[in-house]
Amino acid sequence: MLAGVVTSVLMFAAIAFLVLYYRRKAVSKDEDFDYNQIIGQYGIETSVISIILLWIIPWGIIIILPVLLLLSLLSPAGRETWKQFTKVRVYFVCSLLVIIFAGGFIPASEPISPDEWGEPLIKENPNAPLYPAGNQYTWVMLPSGGDFNVEIVQSLKLRIPYQFSTLSSASSALDLADLFNMEQSRLKQAIELLDNEIPLSLDAEEMLLKKVNTEQKHTYIDSNSGYESRLDITLFELRSLTLSSDPEGRKVGEVFCAASDSWGGEVDIIVVVRPIGHPGLEQDRFAESLVSQWMA
Repeated sequence: MLAGVVTSVLMFAAIAFLVLYYRRKAVSKDEDFDYNQIIGQYGIETSVISIILLWIIPWGIIIILPVLLLLSLLSPAGRETWKQFTKVRVYFVCSLLVIIFAGGFIPASEPISPDEWGEPLIKENPNAPLYPAGNQYTWVMLPSGGDFNVEIVQSLKLRIPYQFSTLSSASSALDLADLFNMEQSRLKQAIELLDNEIPLSLDAEEMLLKKVNTEQKHTYIDSNSGYESRLDITLFELRSLTLSSDPEGRKVGEVFCAASDSWGGEVDIIVVVRPIGHPGLEQDRFAESLVSQWMA
């Protein structure tokens, strides 16, 4: 949450700096100061309200900015104001956007780490993208029952700089990760670990994720309190392109993701990677046993 607060304060500071700059400029010229002449009528007020809306509106700036631009273009007065203040408005909006998305570089807090899972095997992922910032813990679960009874579990804390609200923060993070194929790079580490534990030879560079049509939310029960939560989920087939001539590859496992909403531009995600033949693919496809411990 702290990162969202810091980003918001920086944006408010940028607005205050702009107002003070033009105020001093007017005073130095012995002119009357009117802050509406900085970026147009209601421009400063709209900017302040927009920052507040980042803590309220789902998808944040991705929704807010297009809506504001559309409303201003539909209004004759708004179009005239844009003509009059085009240059300074563009600079001002771009400055705020730079602050917002630069917030994606602020280090994320520590991921969820259930006591039942013990110490994470790995606490970093060199394959993870530099942006947005994130932290990742990885466990290799080796229950008894055969070579294919292994699970690679990852707990992630990721920055989502475009919104600070909890509303749809988890679903938006999963949707954008799927849209930009962001999960592929983070998955490489899990595939390499899985390759060490099963007889199949998996090439992490030749893997395809194919999204499975399933429910978008699933109800989980906290293993400690019994409290029920609806988490956003995504399920993928893990396909090897080297084990089949089919352009879509051969299914060698499944990748399950569940995400929990958080305030301040962060989201918690659990990723479970299982090889084909794992009993959980039939008996516990949405990883309820693991997610319930993770929630607690």
